[in-house]
Amino acid sequence: MKQQRIRMPAVRQKKEVLAAVCEVYSGWIEGLSLACRKGCAACCTRSVFMTDLEGEVILDWIRRTGREEWLQAKLGAAGPATGGPGMTTNQFAEACLLHRETDEETEGSWDFRPCVFLEENVCSIYGVRPFGCRSFGSLHQCAAGRAAAMTPIHLTVNTVFTQIVEHLSSDGGSLSNMTYILQNLATRDAPEAELYLPAARPIPGFLLEPDEVPVVRILLQQVSGYASARDIVGDLIDNCMPI
Repeated sequence: MKQQRIRMPAVRQKKEVLAAVCEVYSGWIEGLSLACRKGCAACCTRSVFMTDLEGEVILDWIRRTGREEWLQAKLGAAGPATGGPGMTTNQFAEACLLHRETDEETEGSWDFRPCVFLEENVCSIYGVRPFGCRSFGSLHQCAAGRAAAMTPIHLTVNTVFTQIVEHLSSDGGSLSNMTYILQNLATRDAPEAELYLPAARPIPGFLLEPDEVPVVRILLQQVSGYASARDIVGDLIDNCMPI
């Protein structure tokens, strides 16, 4: 596991890298035979964690479309956010790479109420939804309490891309429940909530099986093909991918 420090880009470039990550992931996910369709909203709950960078992307869209009052109404009706991550993805990866034991607290707590942005079973911020929402998927419909089913490579790619998204905020950013992040960013005065707001962590390395390395390497090379992402993702390939 390599620990070389990777310099972080400016906020504007971070948003461009995030967009590149989402675009490459979207292209890859289209090749999977998923049962997910518009109107299938079993996974659209408030148990979505995101970084404040992703929150800023949502707020950019809110301002461009003049929906500030709409957002305030949504967040106000949501009330205090509940649920939060017990451990970030990169914290968990580091623990695994160092063979440290984790406990139940690392799973965090969950809030399975419908997402505040769900309207008639359709996402009202679909184009700027966080990566956590984009990564949901199942080989069969998972409504009525039926758990999602994913292939191992789907889970691995989700984890790698989630690590990158967290990494982009690892120079002072944080992550938490989506509602809480937006309440905090939009008003700078979030309602009282018993939440731990963990700092985003840099990538310590990836958790890959040997047969998964070629797939992940190709995807990261595709992301690094975007000019805005070339330096940071190129460094991640050099420093964090198995040789």
